[in-house]
Amino acid sequence: MSKRTPADDPGARAVALIAETLPPWAEHTAVVPSARLREDLGLDSLARVALAARISEDLGQEADTGPGHAVEEFTTLRTVGDVQDLYRRLSGAPAGDTLDRLLRLLARVGPEPLDTTRLDPSAPLRELGLPSMVLVDFFVRIETEFAFTWDEDTPPQTFATLAALARHIDGHATPPATTGRPAHREPAP
Repeated sequence: MSKRTPADDPGARAVALIAETLPPWAEHTAVVPSARLREDLGLDSLARVALAARISEDLGQEADTGPGHAVEEFTTLRTVGDVQDLYRRLSGAPAGDTLDRLLRLLARVGPEPLDTTRLDPSAPLRELGLPSMVLVDFFVRIETEFAFTWDEDTPPQTFATLAALARHIDGHATPPATTGRPAHREPAP
């Protein structure tokens, strides 16, 4: 089995491009999905514009079709995970498996990004110490990301762990639309 390189993995390629854009004082080891671009890595709005241009160039896109065209949108990205998601979408790469997608979503909820790199997917969600409003936000984002609506009769054990959530989603979510946006599905009557 051959080892994957950053060129094979859009998320890793996005991390490499971010690392190339870091200010000299920033630690390259700090470029993890939950790292905040401005606060943790020191990427101000000008550095984000430079990063958008590097991503456009890397993907072989013209400035009017790549992220450089939507500089305002690009500069609103908060975390490394947000940039990874954008790079995956622009490159046409698959979004990753359900558990990976859940971890990326969880890393971005709440007022402070959560470091999910060492999170055990079989650990109880209640042991993460997240406030209930953050968990509600997480579950709403799951509906958007995976294009489905929670049913009233969803068993409580579904919400016990990230692994249980992933299994439930795999059995109930609508495949994403070809536009890169989640497909819309009306709730069951």
